[in-house]
Amino acid sequence: MIEKEKPRLARLTAIITQLQSGRLVTARSLAQQHGVSIRTIYRDIRTLEQSGIPIVTEEGKGYSLVEGYKLPPVMFSEAEANALITAEQLILQNQDQSLAEQYRSAITKIKSVLKYAQQEKTELLAERMQIRTPRQPQKTSHHLINLQSAITNYQVIELDYLSLQGERSQRSVEPFALYSTQGNWILVAHCRLRNGFRAFRLDCIQSLQITDEQFEPYPMTLAEYFEQYRKKYFSTPDTPLSPSLPNLGSNQNHLTMETVKIDPFQIIGIAVRTTNANDQAATDIANLWSKFMTEGVLDQIPNKVDQTVYSLYTDYEGDHTHPYTTVLGCRVASLDTIPEGMVGKSFEGGKYVRTSAKGDLTQGLVVNQWSKIWAADLDRRYTADFEAFGAKARNPQDAEVDFFVAVN
Repeated sequence: MIEKEKPRLARLTAIITQLQSGRLVTARSLAQQHGVSIRTIYRDIRTLEQSGIPIVTEEGKGYSLVEGYKLPPVMFSEAEANALITAEQLILQNQDQSLAEQYRSAITKIKSVLKYAQQEKTELLAERMQIRTPRQPQKTSHHLINLQSAITNYQVIELDYLSLQGERSQRSVEPFALYSTQGNWILVAHCRLRNGFRAFRLDCIQSLQITDEQFEPYPMTLAEYFEQYRKKYFSTPDTPLSPSLPNLGSNQNHLTMETVKIDPFQIIGIAVRTTNANDQAATDIANLWSKFMTEGVLDQIPNKVDQTVYSLYTDYEGDHTHPYTTVLGCRVASLDTIPEGMVGKSFEGGKYVRTSAKGDLTQGLVVNQWSKIWAADLDRRYTADFEAFGAKARNPQDAEVDFFVAVN
């Protein structure tokens, strides 16, 4: 059903703005955005062409303006001006100095085209608005804008990189993408030294040089990169400790256990406080796994004993129906160095029941095994339970995972 049509003049002005903002705009997308028929958009395009706007039509693709053609700046509404001022406050909190500087320069130019009354209001709003953070934001990098340019121009970069573990190296990389998490910017690039894609924190880059050498663009999207990363290591296991469990039936009889003693150990990783109420854990733990894999947390954990990944459940407020903490990480030799954004935990070990499951991680292997554990008659302690994803868990279609449950 077509929405109520906007005044035609307002719609024509909006279409011109959209044509200036992107290379190609389809008639279908314009029709959907403005709540009119595609036939109406065709008429609008003809009207604009007849008024002298040089519109290029690419059959089967869409419309664009002739390259180099620009119209005078459009006027901003009060709401749009306020949104820009709000964005300025948010970006100034970012930890990359170059982004803050360039945005401040851009917003100054934008403010110059505002009406005098709008300028007064935006200045007032800027004075009356503040973004509060738990700690005073610090600028930890100054490379974002240069890296953006290198990505779009396919230029090789030379990096002087100091890892969170204090290891310094010289890297020649082919930049692919950037993403931000926890206020930190991450560069995804193909590292020629390691002959593979790696994630580099911008605050760990000591210096960089953009060379004149260009590389062949990689034929994939950032989303496809993340998917390849997940497949390379292991697929996100099904979330354990979820109340939405299948009917076990006779499968309860196939749980093989043995009692073992676990020595005290230490772990560093990322954590989330969650609860099984309303399936909240299903979302929280899945997001935690996604962050662990896409951000290369495994490579950033210092003093690792080995490459085994632990999914640990601790700090229970009761049994598994009460809130608890999930930690994804690795055993470490020391908790002396805990990277920002991670947690360190010490555990007393003790008496545990160990059980293993083998099969396809993508077909409910983990959650089905936990459901069997819950159905078993165990005198549980609810101190710290965990899964261990070792070398045998790297193939998600044929994985073997060990489960450890604390008992009295």
